[in-house]
Amino acid sequence: MFEIFKAYQFNSKKAKEYGFVENQGVWNHSSTILHGDFLMRVIVVDGDLSFQVFDKEIGDLYPQVHMASMRGTFVGTVREACLEVLYEIRKACFDVQGFLCPQTKRIMAVVQEKYENQLEYLWEKSPDTAVLRHEGNQKWYAVLMKISWDKLEKGREGLVEAVNLKHDQVSDLLVKKVIYPAFHMNKRYWISVPLDDSLADEELLELIEKSWNLTLKK
Repeated sequence: MFEIFKAYQFNSKKAKEYGFVENQGVWNHSSTILHGDFLMRVIVVDGDLSFQVFDKEIGDLYPQVHMASMRGTFVGTVREACLEVLYEIRKACFDVQGFLCPQTKRIMAVVQEKYENQLEYLWEKSPDTAVLRHEGNQKWYAVLMKISWDKLEKGREGLVEAVNLKHDQVSDLLVKKVIYPAFHMNKRYWISVPLDDSLADEELLELIEKSWNLTLKK
């Protein structure tokens, strides 16, 4: 669960406003989940978050939520409830760490607010890659990457942030020099767009909306 906090930084001011209480450098927040049957205690120390879950009926710790070997329906329900709280805390108390390109920060702020989805960093081996996906069908509509320019344009040096988006007129879009065949995805249906201001924010947001609509169906 903690991978959702990759590339995010704890903001103590926001946390205090949210309801966290600080004591000797340790930030604590408690809330009930699953209709009050469980207590979830979230702890942040030096920016690192952890949490514990307690069964309120018996007053004991419920460690199963952290045990990968526990895969039953009930423990899955508890994990989902915990994840919902963690996403809420991330949105309210954490800031996205600095992006490489100014346009990335602008675009991601608008998109996450509009579609109410948060960037998810899913892969340990690709810590600079995140996805935005539909809450219902879980399909991706955008993949944010920090990659070498050479992956998009042979011979070009340096790093760039780019977003992969789905489109139904890929060949027409590739006429534009600022839009590339998708890196590491199906080039027939996806494109890569650098977030270096070579494409205006308005045009980029239109492409994201198109991708969102194309991936909406179950």
